[in-house]
Amino acid sequence: MVPRIIKDSNWRRLVALRRAALAETRYFFVYGSLLKRYRNFNRFLKHKVKSVEPAYCQGYLYHLPIGFPGLVEVEGCHDLVVGEVMTFKRPEKVMRALDRLEGFHPDDPERSVYQRRKLPVIVERVRNGKKVFEEVEAWVYVYPQDHLSPEHQKEFFISCGNWKMFSERPVARRRRSRLRKAFRKLRRRPRVERVHIEPALCMNRQRHTEWMETTACSRFCKHPELCRQQRRKMVENLI
Repeated sequence: MVPRIIKDSNWRRLVALRRAALAETRYFFVYGSLLKRYRNFNRFLKHKVKSVEPAYCQGYLYHLPIGFPGLVEVEGCHDLVVGEVMTFKRPEKVMRALDRLEGFHPDDPERSVYQRRKLPVIVERVRNGKKVFEEVEAWVYVYPQDHLSPEHQKEFFISCGNWKMFSERPVARRRRSRLRKAFRKLRRRPRVERVHIEPALCMNRQRHTEWMETTACSRFCKHPELCRQQRRKMVENLI
């Protein structure tokens, strides 16, 4: 059993470390399930957020076997990861929650799953009715490169850097079979025009067009059709 004095000492040290970090910058860059409207945003940040702005950070983006993305910081990398910069009403409390969520230990970074790094990010803002880009420093939870499996066999490289595009992919075959059975039952009934087809099962061209019109795709993407080709392959593999 750990003595209470030691626990209090550790707690004070962590508080001091986080306060010192927030004195450097209060911006946080997120790029996965903490993005607005996604699961962990609704769970941890929805009622604490003060501002949300589109933003981009240099790095390579991988979809990890645990089901979440990881931004890998590599020196000399010019690829951009699409995300959002956020500020919070009580940043110290949010940083503590995010450190736990990402498995980051401020007092022992070596045993952390993700590393919290202060990195420059490009923020998309509106000034006088025009879109402008401004650089700020933000806290980013990056995935250490040495944590990747050999030759990245267990990770999926998201070449466009946009996890939203990747996560809005077709559902797995198991769920698809259940929907197919339900569809067959509905086909035997009258008024089949009322049958609802799950949008995630098809190539939603309108959604893709909307994403293509964003700053990230239109200005930074080197191969704008690559993401659509990947999604088409996913559909073929699921059929």
